[in-house]
Amino acid sequence: MIPLSRTLVVLNLMFFGAGLALFVQGQRASDSNRELETRLERMEGRLDQLLARRQAPAVALSGAPSPALPSDLDARIEQAVSRALQAQAPHVPPREDPAPQEPSAPDTRNAEAWARGNEVVERALSARRWGDAQARELAASVPLLTQQQQMNLLRRLSVAINEGQLKVETLGPPF
Repeated sequence: MIPLSRTLVVLNLMFFGAGLALFVQGQRASDSNRELETRLERMEGRLDQLLARRQAPAVALSGAPSPALPSDLDARIEQAVSRALQAQAPHVPPREDPAPQEPSAPDTRNAEAWARGNEVVERALSARRWGDAQARELAASVPLLTQQQQMNLLRRLSVAINEGQLKVETLGPPF
């Protein structure tokens, strides 16, 4: 007999896959998707019937054994899920990964902002204090920095705050 937990895992995967396909599509089911939903609902009903039979005692009240589940049930479920997902696949646009952007060569404004940002963090670490003035100074420099530079400065600042090297004395956001 097929273990019940395996069957339930396959059922969960089937419904997760169908739901994921609809979610990725980003819209309510259209007419063609309604047909797919109808097919999935019929499959769900059939699977519910098979599970109910499986959970019934092995011997019926009359003493005759209850009908056994098909031995290839898992394979059939997997095929049905695969077909449903493949039927949905042509309607889902391929996900495009953004092309990695080359960091632009640092210009003088970027270099000055980087130096100012590091100076603000260094002064705060020396004073062991982070207040509104430091937050404003850093906020003025951040827009001119590259994303990597921003992450480096904010990481240094966050680590210092989390390790207790800086006492935050600001009413607004710390960065």
